[in-house]
Amino acid sequence: MWLATPRPTSVSVRAGSTALVGRDVEVSAIVKILLRRPAAVLIEGEPGMGRSRLLEELAGRREFAPARVLSGACQPMREPFPFGPVLEALRSAGDRPLGPLSPVAGVLRPLLPELAESLPPQPEPLADHCAERHRQFRAVRELLIACGPALVLIDDLQWADEGTRDLMRFLASDMPAELAVVAAYRTGSPSGPGAGIPFRTPRGVQTARVTLGPLDVEAVGKLAEELLDLPRVSAAFTAKLHESTAGIPFVVEETLRALRDAAGRLPIGEVLSDRVLESLEVPISLREAITERLEGLPEPAVRLARAAAVLAVPSEPSVIGELACLTGDALRSALLSTLDGGVLGELGGDRYGFRHPLARKAVYDTVSGPERTLLHSRAIQVLAAQPVPPLTLLANHSRAAGRAEQWRHYAEAAADEAIAQGDTSRAIDLLQSVLAEAGLGGDDVARLATKLSQVALRGFRPDVIETLERILEDLTDLRPSVRGTIRLSLGMLLVRTIGRLGRGRVEVEKAIAELVDEPELAARGINLLAQPIDGLTPLSWHEVWMDRARDVFDRLEDPELRIALLGDRIATRAHIGDGSAWTEFTALPDLGNAVAERVQLARLWCNLADAQSWAGHLGRAEKLVTEGIRRATDAGALYAAGLAQGTQVRLDWVRGDWSGLAETTEQLRDGYPDLGPIVMECSLVLGGLAAVRGEFAAAQRHLTAASVHSPEHGPMPVVLSAAGILIRVLLATDDVDGACAAADNAVAAARRKGVWVWAAGLVPAAAEAYTRAGRWSEADAVVEEFARGVEGKDSPVSRVALLAGQAILLDARGKHPAAATVFDEAAAGYEALPMPYQAIGARERAALCRLTAGRLDAGRLTAGDRKAIEELAAAAEAYERLGATRDAGRCRHLLREHGAWAPSQRGRRGYGQELSPRELEVARMLSDGRTNREIADGLFLSPRTVEQHVAKVLRKLGARSRTDVARRMTNYAPAASTR
Repeated sequence: MWLATPRPTSVSVRAGSTALVGRDVEVSAIVKILLRRPAAVLIEGEPGMGRSRLLEELAGRREFAPARVLSGACQPMREPFPFGPVLEALRSAGDRPLGPLSPVAGVLRPLLPELAESLPPQPEPLADHCAERHRQFRAVRELLIACGPALVLIDDLQWADEGTRDLMRFLASDMPAELAVVAAYRTGSPSGPGAGIPFRTPRGVQTARVTLGPLDVEAVGKLAEELLDLPRVSAAFTAKLHESTAGIPFVVEETLRALRDAAGRLPIGEVLSDRVLESLEVPISLREAITERLEGLPEPAVRLARAAAVLAVPSEPSVIGELACLTGDALRSALLSTLDGGVLGELGGDRYGFRHPLARKAVYDTVSGPERTLLHSRAIQVLAAQPVPPLTLLANHSRAAGRAEQWRHYAEAAADEAIAQGDTSRAIDLLQSVLAEAGLGGDDVARLATKLSQVALRGFRPDVIETLERILEDLTDLRPSVRGTIRLSLGMLLVRTIGRLGRGRVEVEKAIAELVDEPELAARGINLLAQPIDGLTPLSWHEVWMDRARDVFDRLEDPELRIALLGDRIATRAHIGDGSAWTEFTALPDLGNAVAERVQLARLWCNLADAQSWAGHLGRAEKLVTEGIRRATDAGALYAAGLAQGTQVRLDWVRGDWSGLAETTEQLRDGYPDLGPIVMECSLVLGGLAAVRGEFAAAQRHLTAASVHSPEHGPMPVVLSAAGILIRVLLATDDVDGACAAADNAVAAARRKGVWVWAAGLVPAAAEAYTRAGRWSEADAVVEEFARGVEGKDSPVSRVALLAGQAILLDARGKHPAAATVFDEAAAGYEALPMPYQAIGARERAALCRLTAGRLDAGRLTAGDRKAIEELAAAAEAYERLGATRDAGRCRHLLREHGAWAPSQRGRRGYGQELSPRELEVARMLSDGRTNREIADGLFLSPRTVEQHVAKVLRKLGARSRTDVARRMTNYAPAASTR
């Protein structure tokens, strides 16, 4: 971790200033003050908080375009130029004609030769130095008055000479009426406001003091997206970046530039680990800033800073001091110097360290090799003597000190500690690092690999698969029980990996044979093969393994394993529609306190939440998933927690909680890019959301990722639900043949699997496709087979889906009144679950059946059809509220076709420069790159109407082109509705 390597040759290109993010509140407040001249604003902040960038933003604001914007900055020189920043600002005052000037202004001729043609002749100098300086001050004030409306920006006021400070005081005491001044300075400097930069103004001058703090997480994420040129970054990446940079804008930017420069070898935008951060080179500008601060410290303070860099974590003063050989007053003095110099910071709990990793690394790089070894060796002695030795830190220091045997000892002990504490990621990292070292004995490898294989099941790390495969291949003389243990975990990890389900099951079967002398471990493999949810393997095959799992359960003594098998048995039975599973679950006593037992209980809650959600017990599922995530997080069961989050986003989808759901789901998917079940479940949700927005190409792409075309690799409930959505997408584009082909494949998969309760999302769509194609026998067969398959099953959603399928058959055969009645029953069933999107769809179909069955008189609706019209209009409104814009457009289109659509009697609201709801829909579709024809199809509008909406969107957003709409929409915030 700490071993220094020569820095490679590199080129880091800066492409100008980045967008100012996270300072909207500050900028808005400052602009408001400055527009009410005379005005003075003082901006303060620690180094790197973006004071200069904020001044640059103010200089370019359109509100100040009519005024002169004059900028200057103080320089950190031993002998600063008198009045330097003010004169620098005034050099450009002659860009426009100046107002009248009295002879006194001529005194500025030698100081401002750029304005010589605009200034009066230079008067004779006065003998009295103080009088001459007063005349210069008056001349500066007069020149500022002659400038008319002006904004003066002065940066780095902490470096101002005494003359500049006096001049600023003079101007502040009697400010010109049309002058606004902004001065920025660095806090924590001896030259701060307490040392001579009071900014006092008389009454009548608008004043403000603005303190810049760190950026919040959201602002850090926006900055990352811009600098990395990514459409978005994951929530985990943003959170880690914020944590590692302390939100300091300069450090965020420099870290991102370093990441961008390393983009060819690092996963940028999704994962940001301590290992990745440690591998980054400290950017030159940041290295120079840290080095400059170190050079300003006394020698004991430098030693203390270097000791803190070697320790690498915030530590108590006594620990850092012992490492630096400092105690008492010498330690206190050195610590104060590092704090005053901005090198170390107080990080809470009487602990001191660096605010971000790159600052630590910059200081660490100043320590010579021999001194590092000495300091790391001393750190081992200091930390080992603590009442509770920090094992992970001791391992790191031992490795950095070159003590290989000691490092392995501490690393394994730290891994054991992490396993006991439920810290899965740390345990895996430690065990992986030891196993990667050469020279380990066979027994050591076997012991460490066994630990790794067991703890790896709590989380999901693809790199562990490679390690276990290498060990099984390299060590041919492992005892069968050890080999079986490692192979069992390998198989379980492979089962979770996209496209490797079949191979994983093969490895598990091999492991069971190798574990003949370890029946309890073999029972884990038997239990896994009893789980039927994944792939096309028939339920009957899994039932053989279910029987074996029941046979071994009573012989098990390990309480953790008993909980695991019991929990999986309950969840499996619930998944296939066995109502007794819920009864057994509710009767369970309190079980398990050990970490391993709590992991298995968390799995039970999470897996049962998934089963209940597919069955349609959505209230139960919601409670289970919340508790399951809590339990899994507390126990370090990261894999179970991830799966439960997948269940949660799908619950949000079926329950109609769509606000922000696409973003949440994308972040979850991107956080587990190799974990098949999560990727597929998230892709199902994203495909469903895209479909209701009419984004059919995106929907098909997401559904493909949900394994809709490769059911042998996916969770069958996800695959069949994805097929149902795909069929409806294809039908919406009148691709009846494609819809039937998708139905054929999905129905064949359902038949082969033999668990029909998972086909609730498929069967109504398949029946629709078959009836549209005139394939009546297939339509009847799939509904009848579904009815037999779900009979007696604990699956409320299946019962409702059966009604929907039967109603579709009735409607297709022209039995519209009967179909309307059954659709109403289905709608009521979906509403009770609740599944609002499906419920609205059933209400829409019922209304259409009534309209079709009704009689039209000379093209006008009869009174008996009014109820159906009201129902169809209500469906349009309900779709709109839900966010299903395409479905709402379809209903309104149908109403227009029946001559029943009329504008609201409340009158049309005027939106002015704000986008109307329809324009907002069009703008979002433009942002997605959709053509006018695609927008027209998606919203059921005419191309001419879409053209008009597009023109209004471009005008209201001030967008130069259609492609510019996406950028402007990222910051668009519609006003709250008054309706």
